[in-house]
Amino acid sequence: MRQFSILLVFVVAFGGAAVLYEQESRKVKGVLSQITDLQAKLGDMQAEINRLNAELEAVKIAERRRPNLNSIASRVLHNEPAAPAPKPAQSQQRGLVAGDVTSAAPAIRGRGDEQGEDGEWSKPSVDAEAYEAQSAQEAPVADPYQ
Repeated sequence: MRQFSILLVFVVAFGGAAVLYEQESRKVKGVLSQITDLQAKLGDMQAEINRLNAELEAVKIAERRRPNLNSIASRVLHNEPAAPAPKPAQSQQRGLVAGDVTSAAPAIRGRGDEQGEDGEWSKPSVDAEAYEAQSAQEAPVADPYQ
């Protein structure tokens, strides 16, 4: 009988401990889920803060530029001439010198300047077979890979 009473005390003690452990673990799980939710909300808020900081920086930059834009707008509204740029004294006295003019040919040619291979580009487009036949009649080209 004595062993039964000791056994009963152990069962009650371990059973009570198991119940308390289960209750505390549920509390801990609830707190951990709340922490996870708060971390997600914190991440969302941080993204929103970053977006708002970027907008604030853009507004600050726009505010720095605004006085210049306002002065230009007021000048245009009042038809005031822009501040004249200082002209160098040499350009008024000096004429055109041969070193000022480039001797290179123009990079873009007009329609009248068509030459040899450029004339081919001005022709109307044709089928590939007809083009090969035309080019074969004009001048046979040796294949460099043979």
